[in-house]
Amino acid sequence: MDHLKNRPQSEKTAELLGAIIKELGSSEGASTAKRCRMAVIEAIKTGVLPSGTRLIEADLCAAFSVSRTPLREALAALRADGILDSDSQTLRVRKLAWRDIHDLYDMRVLLEGAAAYYAAHHAGAAEKQVLASLVEREERLIAQDAPPEVMARHNVQFHHAILEASRNPFLKEALARLSHLFILIGDTAYRLKDRVLVIQTQHAAICQAIENSDAKTARQAMETHLKDALAARLRLLSHDISDGTA
Repeated sequence: MDHLKNRPQSEKTAELLGAIIKELGSSEGASTAKRCRMAVIEAIKTGVLPSGTRLIEADLCAAFSVSRTPLREALAALRADGILDSDSQTLRVRKLAWRDIHDLYDMRVLLEGAAAYYAAHHAGAAEKQVLASLVEREERLIAQDAPPEVMARHNVQFHHAILEASRNPFLKEALARLSHLFILIGDTAYRLKDRVLVIQTQHAAICQAIENSDAKTARQAMETHLKDALAARLRLLSHDISDGTA
């Protein structure tokens, strides 16, 4: 993206937004509104639209090459999810305070701790094998020095596999709602080099407890893992603030 370096920031953002929605294409036959929603989410995840960014309908319509109707539908859905904030006539990407991040992780500890507990009770041989294979793949990725983005995607797969193994649809619904807000938290903790092996070790411990059908240990291991994740997240945020990037 060297060709963007000397361009005004608004033009750079518009070009990046256009590239995002173009890459989505006709994603699985999704409607235009859904594609716009997915594009805004991806732009937030990748930092193209950082927290606090003001969103202007006309600019987004031009960047996405869409009319106002599907865009407004997409923005309304994102506002309902808590990803966007509106103040009078201004719409912005929601900016989370430290207390918000604490509260999000408190809920995640509660819900994912329960998911690990129920997974230990309900997981069958096939589900346990999936978790074991994910732990093994994580080891290979670390050995290959996989980039943080790849590790982060694998981390999502691991936690999702535990949720599926819990066989609790209400937990899935609650965590799906919560996961929408986690895109606002920012960069992946896998950028902290000292966290990579710690995460892998904790994932292995959670997997082992589920393999042993030890529900209490599985819950405790997950809770410890997520409390450590909160500390790492706040450390990343502190770095961003000191660098002037947050």
